[in-house]
Amino acid sequence: MKSIKFFKKNTIIWWLITLVITLSIVSFYNYNIQKRLLLKQMQSDAKDIVSSITAAIKRFNDIKSTMNLQKLVNDMSLDLDIFEFRYLDPNGVIRNSMFQDEIGKIHAGKSFKKTLQGDLPLGEFFFEVRDFVPVMAIYYPIQIKKELVGIIDLAVEVPENIVESKNVDDPVLFYRKVDITNLLKAIEGSIKNSISIFRNTNIEDFLYNYVNSAENILQITIIDKSGNVVVSSNKFLVGKHFDFDKLKRKQILELEGRPVYRMMTDRSIFQGDKNEQLMLLIDASPYKKNEHTLFKTALITSIIALLIALFIARAIYRSAIKQSKEEKERLERLVKERTHEIELLSKTDGLTGLWNRRYLEEMLEIEFKRARRYKHDVSIAVVDLDHFKRINDNYGHMAGDEVLRKVSGLIKSCIRETDFVGRYGGEEIVLILPETNIKMAKMIAEKIRAAIEANPVEFDGYTIKVTSSIGISNLRPEHENYHEVFSEADEALYIAKEEGRNRVVVYQKAQNRTSDSPNK
Repeated sequence: MKSIKFFKKNTIIWWLITLVITLSIVSFYNYNIQKRLLLKQMQSDAKDIVSSITAAIKRFNDIKSTMNLQKLVNDMSLDLDIFEFRYLDPNGVIRNSMFQDEIGKIHAGKSFKKTLQGDLPLGEFFFEVRDFVPVMAIYYPIQIKKELVGIIDLAVEVPENIVESKNVDDPVLFYRKVDITNLLKAIEGSIKNSISIFRNTNIEDFLYNYVNSAENILQITIIDKSGNVVVSSNKFLVGKHFDFDKLKRKQILELEGRPVYRMMTDRSIFQGDKNEQLMLLIDASPYKKNEHTLFKTALITSIIALLIALFIARAIYRSAIKQSKEEKERLERLVKERTHEIELLSKTDGLTGLWNRRYLEEMLEIEFKRARRYKHDVSIAVVDLDHFKRINDNYGHMAGDEVLRKVSGLIKSCIRETDFVGRYGGEEIVLILPETNIKMAKMIAEKIRAAIEANPVEFDGYTIKVTSSIGISNLRPEHENYHEVFSEADEALYIAKEEGRNRVVVYQKAQNRTSDSPNK
C-alpha cells in the first residue's frame, strides 16, 4: 500500500517537472520565432522605405532635369480649347502665357486692374469681351500655406447671348464651369508641385529633409559600383569609400550608442547603373526593445510554469471547490426553475392553459388601479359559450373540454400581446383590454365572436358548431372598483343571451343597449 502511494506521489512530481520543462521549451521557442518575425517585419518596412525613396529620387531628378513651369503651362494649354491662358505673379507680371511676346510684362486688362483693386473677387467667374470676342473668364488664385504665389488668368469663349443676358443658370454654362474648375485644380496641383521643387533643388538637402521628417530613418546613402558615396543625407559622407563586403556582413549594429538596422539594395537610380547601392539606416531601437520584451516574457513564462507546478495541488483543490460551488448553483437554479413552474401552474387553468380565476382577479385589480391613476382606458369583456350544457349532454364532457380548449386557443389568437385573458369559471372567459376604448373593445369582441362561429370543433368524428355571447364594459370616472366594471360587462352578457345569443353587447346606462349580431 505504501509503495503504491509513493509511486503515485513520484508520478505527480515527474509530471510537474515535465510540465515546467515543456513550458520553458515552448516559451523560448516562441521567443525565437517572434524574434525572427520582428526582424522580417523590419526588413519588410525597410524595403517599403527603399522603394519610396527610390521613386522620390527618380521623380526629383526627372523633374529637376526636364520640368519647368513655363513648359508645364504651355503643354496643358495647347491641348485645351482655351481663348486665353496666363500665369501671373501676384503683382500682375506675366510669367507664362499662350502669347510669348507678353511674357515679362504687366497684365493691362481692365478686369485684372479691378481685381487688384479689390472690386472683382479672385476665384469667381465673370463675363466680358476680349478682342471683340465674348468670353467667360476667371482669375484663379494659387496659394501655398495661405501665401498668394500666383494667379491664373483663364478665358473661354462663350455665345454672345450668354454674355449679354448673363444667364448663370444655363446648363451648358454650368457644366462648362465644372470642367474649367477641375482643369484649374489640376493645373494648381502641378504648379504647386513645381514651385515646391524649384524652391529646393538640391538632392542632398532633399534627402536630409526626408530623413529629418521621418521618425525612424537615420541615413540614406547612394554608393556607386566602386564603393564611393555619390549622394547622402549626411553631406560629410559624400566622396568617401565603403567596402561592400563589410557593409553586407552585419545587418544590426551599434552607431553612436544606438542600435541601427542597415539594408543594402541594388537600385538603378541615376544613370541606369545596375551596380548602384542604396544604403538605408533605420532606428532599430523598437526591434531591440521588443526583443528584450520577448525575452523577459519567455523568462517570466518559465517562472510562472514553475509556480504553477509548485501550486498545482492547490489549484486542484480550488478547482474541486469551484465545481462544488457550480453544482450547488446549478441545483439552486433548478429549484428556482421548478418553483417558477409551480408558481405558473398555480396561476393557470389546467384545462385551457388560460390564467385562472384567482390570478385573473389580481390582474383586474392591478389594471383598474393603473388605469385610474394614469387616466387610461381599460375595457372588460366576458365571453360565454352558447348552450354549452347541450354540448356536454349531447357529446359528453370530454367533448366539452375539447371545445373549451379550442375556443381558448381561438380567443388567444384574436387578442394583442398586451391583452389578458383568463377562465373565470365553467365556460365563462374574461378578457382585460388595457389602453382600449369601448369602440376598439367592441371590434376585438366581434372578431372573437366571428372566429368562434367560423371554426366548428372536430371531436370523435363529430363536427360541433359553437357560438358565443359577449358582454363589454369600459372604465368610467364614477367606477370605484373593478367589480362595478365587471358587473356591467356581466349584465351586458346577460342581455346578449336574452336577445338571442351569438352577439356582442356593450353596456350602457339606462339599459340603452347596443349589440352586434349576424342575425340582425
